[in-house]
Amino acid sequence: MIIKEPYFCQGADNVYRTKHYIVKQQLIIRVGRGEENAIISTDTYYLRNGKRDKLYELWFSERDRVDGKRIMTALHTRRYVD
Repeated sequence: MIIKEPYFCQGADNVYRTKHYIVKQQLIIRVGRGEENAIISTDTYYLRNGKRDKLYELWFSERDRVDGKRIMTALHTRRYVD
């Protein structure tokens, strides 16, 4: 079965699921002089519901760990979507 990439995955570097949210991470690598390098994450938190969970599970069905895992970063911002 071929499915279209879910909207919450489009433009994402990482997508994972928590108890209440599906989280899309978009990463920025900031390169500075010396030791000033950092990875920054712009996160969008989509409130879980039946439709989103179904799309998520279809898209990531081949993952060993279906819920995925957050990529740790030095800084992050959050935006919430109902």
